[in-house]
Amino acid sequence: MEGQKTRLHPLVAGAAAAVIVAAGVGVAAITGVLPGSKADSAPQPAPQAKTAQPARTHVAAAQPAQHKPVPVCRDCGVIVEVKEVEVLGKGTGVGAIAGGVGGAVIGHQIGENRAGTAVGAVVGAVAGHQIERKAREHKKYEITVRMNDGSTRSLADESGTPIAFKSGDKVRVSQDGTLKPI
Repeated sequence: MEGQKTRLHPLVAGAAAAVIVAAGVGVAAITGVLPGSKADSAPQPAPQAKTAQPARTHVAAAQPAQHKPVPVCRDCGVIVEVKEVEVLGKGTGVGAIAGGVGGAVIGHQIGENRAGTAVGAVVGAVAGHQIERKAREHKKYEITVRMNDGSTRSLADESGTPIAFKSGDKVRVSQDGTLKPI
């Protein structure tokens, strides 16, 4: 028995390779190396130009002040609520395949028959798909703005970047739905 070589089962080798690849992709996504990942990166502060402003002097007006009507901003409003919502990602099939292979290996080891292998593959595929969806989840922000005319507008931002606005901020809503501070 000491002289016999033990061979690695092909399904075990395949499962090991799948786990290594999945771990590598996970690390790449978390660190931000993977293109299109939603990994948080440290925000870079924008350099601020220092400009000297001349001192302002107040000169009394010779004419009485005329009151001009102030134009009403129809695109302006106040943020009422910013709500953060978790959105599950979409599965690409990689998680299901890796989970199916791993589940088949484990099912074969436990059941040692075709039925155990098949059940393990199905359970592993479902679990792998759900794990992939959870790994690809991102944040969505739902923003409610009360406009100056009294109406309410609801906007959504699915970019995943944190929103710089909070409740009470005065904003201008552009035609494409982006917010700009006033």
